[in-house]
Amino acid sequence: MDEPLSFESFLKGAKKAAHKAMNDHGRGEYDEFALHAGVAVERLAKAVLVSKNPIYIAELRSADMLLHLGGDLQLDEDKIRTIGAKEAVARLRRIRVLASDPLLDLLIEMRNGAAHASTDSTRAKAMVSPLARTVATLLNDLGQPLDTFWGRWTEAVENAVNEQEGEVFRDVQLRIAQARHAFEDRFVGLPSEIREQALKVPQQRPLRQPIEWDQDSMRAEDTTVSPWDVWAGECPACSATGVVTMEPFPFGKTKTGPRYKANGYSCGLCNFEVHGPEEMAAFLTVANRASAADHSPAEEN
Repeated sequence: MDEPLSFESFLKGAKKAAHKAMNDHGRGEYDEFALHAGVAVERLAKAVLVSKNPIYIAELRSADMLLHLGGDLQLDEDKIRTIGAKEAVARLRRIRVLASDPLLDLLIEMRNGAAHASTDSTRAKAMVSPLARTVATLLNDLGQPLDTFWGRWTEAVENAVNEQEGEVFRDVQLRIAQARHAFEDRFVGLPSEIREQALKVPQQRPLRQPIEWDQDSMRAEDTTVSPWDVWAGECPACSATGVVTMEPFPFGKTKTGPRYKANGYSCGLCNFEVHGPEEMAAFLTVANRASAADHSPAEEN
């Protein structure tokens, strides 16, 4: 079979498109994300079909393509036609590799829309889960390891399909991973000293004091604290010192003065940020887990 239509070519193309999609999502380019995510699904779906039988990617209306994919007829490159993403998914459902998934169907529609017109960025932003879920299913059918395909995105896509966690929590986890990878990419090919120097650059705004990531430290009973104060906190994405902003507790005034709680966090180095009580609660949970993992005793041999 021609190299562009080989299993290896489809698998390689799927991986490249999937990584582009995750990078697009991290930059907030959700129309580009939808386009590359759809391409990733299409190419990986074709890889699965080709692994079973090369003629499974042929258009039914083209007898010449069937013969070409069967190895008995040579066609010029400009005459080669294969099925699209929608039909590839449909065929995999007919042979019970994929189950019905309205979100995957929506992602494919968004991919087609992004290729010809603007897509709905709000809806596209939420399409990481169907992408991750479909890729996992197809890789499992191929017997291909998830981490080989996703590389540094493995943990992020595993978290994206973890239904035991809430949507806001999964979104914050993903944004931390995206900020981390974007930060790392800035220093590719540069001496490690450059990265370390960047982490030591002080914030432009004066910081009140360092804090630990736990629920108690997110509250303050101090008449000298104001909603405009900023507190120092280690960024879970790049480990630089970011800032925590505070807001008054509703009906939270005590004998010593008003009480405040954290309502946001931002890191000026990697641009990771969270806003509001839901995102802040998810952020604290992620930070607590990371801190617990860092301080857990090493397993005995």
